[in-house]
Amino acid sequence: MNGTWTRMALAAVLVVAFSTLAAVLADDPVDRGVVAGPHEAYQITCETLEDDSWVDDGIMHVRNRKMASVVISDHVAHAGTGTVISSADIDTSNGRLVQSGTFEIRPEAIDGTWTGVFTMLIDDDGPQGRAMAHGNGPDLEGMYVVSELTPLSPAELEGFADACGGSPPIGGKHAVGTYYRLRP
Repeated sequence: MNGTWTRMALAAVLVVAFSTLAAVLADDPVDRGVVAGPHEAYQITCETLEDDSWVDDGIMHVRNRKMASVVISDHVAHAGTGTVISSADIDTSNGRLVQSGTFEIRPEAIDGTWTGVFTMLIDDDGPQGRAMAHGNGPDLEGMYVVSELTPLSPAELEGFADACGGSPPIGGKHAVGTYYRLRP
C-alpha cells in the first residue's frame, strides 16, 4: 500500500511538472501580444538639427545625425512630432545605403511617447527597412508597433510640402505595420 501511494504521489508530481513545463514552452513570445490594429504613418523629416558627416574613399559616413520630423497618421496614437537620430554609410558610386538609428514620437492627442529603433538598407534589391517602437506614458504603456519602412521618393515628398511649415521636407519614410498590446 505504501508503494502505491508513493507511485501515485510521484505520478501526480510528474503530471504537475510536465503541465508546468508544457505551459512554459508553449509561451511563444510572439503570442504574448494581442493585435490591437493596423498601423500606417509617414515620418517626414523637416530639419537637420545636428550632423557629423564626411566622405572617405567614396563612402559618405553619417554619424548621430539628429533630425526633427512630423509624423502624419490617421491614428491619434501616432500623429505628432518626432526626433530621429541616425547613422549611415552611403556608397557615393552606386547609392547603396546602410542606416540605423533611434527615434522618439510625441503624439499630439494623447499622453505618451513612442521610443524605438530602425534599420534601412538600400541596395540592388531595393529598399528594405524595419522599425519597432514601444509606448511610454499613461496612454501608450504596454503598446508596441512593428513596421516595414519604405523611403519616400522626391516626387512623393512634394506631396508633404505643408508638413514642415512651408519648408520642403528633406526626407521621409512610409511605415506600415501593426500595433500590439502586451497582455497584463
